[in-house]
Amino acid sequence: MEHNEVIKNRILSGLNLSAAALMMTAGLATAQVDRGAYLITATGEAVRAAGYGVCVRSANWTPAQATEQCDPDLLPRKAAAPAPRAAAPAAAAAAAPVMKPAEMKPEAKPAKPGTTPFSERVDVPFEFAKADLTADGRSALDQLFKELKKGPVTMNVVIVTGHTDKIGSAAYNKKLSEARAQVVRDYLVNTGGLDSKLIFWEGVGPRQPVNVTKFCDAKMNRKQLIDCLAPNRRTTVEVTGTRPKPAPKPAAAKPAAKPAATM
Repeated sequence: MEHNEVIKNRILSGLNLSAAALMMTAGLATAQVDRGAYLITATGEAVRAAGYGVCVRSANWTPAQATEQCDPDLLPRKAAAPAPRAAAPAAAAAAAPVMKPAEMKPEAKPAKPGTTPFSERVDVPFEFAKADLTADGRSALDQLFKELKKGPVTMNVVIVTGHTDKIGSAAYNKKLSEARAQVVRDYLVNTGGLDSKLIFWEGVGPRQPVNVTKFCDAKMNRKQLIDCLAPNRRTTVEVTGTRPKPAPKPAAAKPAAKPAATM
């Protein structure tokens, strides 16, 4: 009897562990399909930042909300699946077309009567290997705030993208670019008063260098290379929206006709 009771306890313990494993798996599956932390198109697809090819995160995004589509490197690695057989020609033709960068932009809302479209882009500079706002960075954002108050602007979306230079590992630069994007996002909300729900952000590391830095190479000494790559250490802020059309200027009054001369 005592031996049977031990076996029974082991079986129940195994069932409890299996149930716990199933609950953890269910929670992970929920996290993978949760897209509430990303900007979503009308068709349910995640919007990708134009020219960067990365999903645009909301201000409330956390690593726990990572998805297979947007942040596969943040999810547990899956066991390698067996190599699929070559697709039949008909299946290949039915595959969804690859989206081009131009097709990944958030759809612009039509301007209401009496308004005109507005767009503004600002580059916020950063120092080497740092994610703290500099005086120049704050000045660039303060100028943006002044521009937004002219009119004023009704914003549709604000996309914040952090960048780095190519010095350092890919993983380090990815985290640094995200930190730069987040510090700018916080300044937009806390100092500029922008609605956090309209702000989407991403860090792309060194993948989108400024064109002039293509001449910077490893033949330079370290200081020269750091100075040459300075334009890449930035966070871009892109604002789209509408503002009221300026009132038309009143037409100039025509001079009164002179009375005809009498004889």
